[in-house]
Amino acid sequence: MAEKDKILLEVVTPEGAVFSNMVESIVVPAEVGSTGILAGHAPLLTTLNIGVLRYVREGQEGKIAISKGFMSVQDNEAEVLVSTAEKGENIDVARAEASAERARQRLASQANIDRARAEASLARATARLAAAGK
Repeated sequence: MAEKDKILLEVVTPEGAVFSNMVESIVVPAEVGSTGILAGHAPLLTTLNIGVLRYVREGQEGKIAISKGFMSVQDNEAEVLVSTAEKGENIDVARAEASAERARQRLASQANIDRARAEASLARATARLAAAGK
């Protein structure tokens, strides 16, 4: 595939770049639903939800668990700015499963909890597991 058929994907957190490479396609969990991006996409600025960013590079699908943030597409570059991002292959599955279970237990309890925080924790853990292929 020629370089002109690819788009630069950069995933950045406050700690630094998580991913930066030319890819064939991108699918992000945008606020308005899953949004696909290909080379030559029109300029776009969108908010992102907690979920899994998927990309295809050299015919292979990659996954990155992301938190809420923003994505800008312009001049054949897609920049994803999020609070946290973790490549699927780097995710500690046991830790993500434990986090999901703790969040489920908090949500099921009758205790006075911060429900929104527990739901966000469960969403992050679920996204991490999905990115890890679980």
